[in-house]
Amino acid sequence: MKKTVLSLTLAASVLALGACSGGDSKAIVTSKVGDISVADFNEKAKALTGSYVMQQLVTEKVLADKYEVTDKEIKEAYDTTASQFGEGFTQALAESGLTEQGFKDSLRVQLLQEKALKDQAIKEEDVKKYYEQMKTELNGRHILVADEKTAKEVIEKIKGGAKFEDAAKEYSTDTGSAQKGGELGWFSVGAMVDEFNDAAYALELNTLSEPVKSSFGYHVIEITEKRDVKDVGAFKDEEENIRSTMLNKLNQTGEAQAILKDIIAKMAKDANVKTSDKDLKDSLEFFTTTSEEQAKAAEEAAKKAEDKAAKEDSEDKAEDTDKESK
Repeated sequence: MKKTVLSLTLAASVLALGACSGGDSKAIVTSKVGDISVADFNEKAKALTGSYVMQQLVTEKVLADKYEVTDKEIKEAYDTTASQFGEGFTQALAESGLTEQGFKDSLRVQLLQEKALKDQAIKEEDVKKYYEQMKTELNGRHILVADEKTAKEVIEKIKGGAKFEDAAKEYSTDTGSAQKGGELGWFSVGAMVDEFNDAAYALELNTLSEPVKSSFGYHVIEITEKRDVKDVGAFKDEEENIRSTMLNKLNQTGEAQAILKDIIAKMAKDANVKTSDKDLKDSLEFFTTTSEEQAKAAEEAAKKAEDKAAKEDSEDKAEDTDKESK
């Protein structure tokens, strides 16, 4: 997968920057216009990518303490990517500035991150709910509108005798289903956004939902048929696939990165990760601060600024009053 290789290029490349060893005065690049020593290289590498390299190394350390990635898993991930590129894989690595080992090292970090997300970002109760829902397929229809008021108006109209399909043609903003009377056809768990999915699976047959809010607007949903799905395995056999599916969805929505940042921040704090390097101290502090802690700090800073402004305003008014009295 080209995107996978490209997304890992920076990680592998910057991690390699710290790999230069030998005496500080030893030249790693020579030329007629001057040499580049190990010390020069390391100093520049730290200035350019030191914070990123530190974060990647901390990530690997704290995750590897709790999760294990086997050589077999790395090989499988590597072979999958290689097969997708075919004969051009070696060239793709070279063009990206990667060695085979460098790419495998990056895959190891990625697999550690995936395990952490599957373990901590995906709740057991949600996996079990998904499993129960995957045993059934639904046939349904919906009407999508912009606001809750309109959704309630639609519901009252249908309960008052209007046909669902007519209301869909009149009100629905879903261009893909409106002219079909709101018909969605058969769908299974995960096919719809979470709010719609959970509301649909909770509905009794031929019953109108209350307005269901999603990122698209407000839905009025009706499920007209249900059928069992064949060949669903036992929970223990399906669990890993369910977690992978749910993780993919987190990646698609962009939520995974923010969740992972918080997971690693908490684990790094628990591991008492510190640095004596003044150039990396601020970066490490930010890296080990959760989004909740950042939000709280921002709120406190805003409150202090507000209090300061109010105090200064009060002092200005008192000064003006004092001048007027004189």
